Amino acid sequence: MIRRSDGQTRLHRALAASAACHGLTVHPVTVHERPWSSATFTGWRLTLDLAIGGGDPGDWLAALPEEDLPVPGRLVADLVVMHAAGARATLAVLLLESGDGFG
Repeated sequence: MIRRSDGQTRLHRALAASAACHGLTVHPVTVHERPWSSATFTGWRLTLDLAIGGGDPGDWLAALPEEDLPVPGRLVADLVVMHAAGARATLAVLLLESGDGFG
C-alpha cells in the first residue's frame, strides 16, 4: 500500500474519475513527490507510475494533459505523460496550492 499525502490522494481521485469516464481504472504503482516553489506559488512535483485497467488507455492518455482535473484545494498547473506502454503510464504533474481557502 502506498502512503499518500493529501494532495496525492486528491490527485488520484481526480485521475480515477477521469479514467472512469473512459471506462478505465487507475492504480498508482509508485509515486514520488518533492516540494516545489516559485516567487508566487508553492506546490509539489509528482511523478506517478500508474497501472491502468479496463481497456486501451491511449485516447485517455492523449487527452489527459489538456483536461481540467478538479483537485479540491489544488491546481494541476502542468501534466505530462512521460511514458505509456500497454497498461502502464508515467505522469509528471506540477500540483499547486490553489489558495482558494478550500482544503
